[in-house]
Amino acid sequence: MTINNIEILKKQILYRCTYTGTKETDLLYKKFIANKINNFTHQELVQLSSLFNEISDTDILLILTRKIKPHSNYEYLFNKLMK
Repeated sequence: MTINNIEILKKQILYRCTYTGTKETDLLYKKFIANKINNFTHQELVQLSSLFNEISDTDILLILTRKIKPHSNYEYLFNKLMK
């Protein structure tokens, strides 16, 4: 994976984080995802990108606010996001 492809993936994730449809979710995503995006490996970025397709914004919000637990496939990723 080239650096250019990683940057494109980051831009796609950042776009998705800032246009969720609700301002509250956008702000929460900025805090937990956008501000930490440079700390992720390529594989983690791929997983983060697929997360948006597999889990609803409502569930992501509930996981980030610790109201529900993430599926085991995403547990490591959410733990890293919430550090």
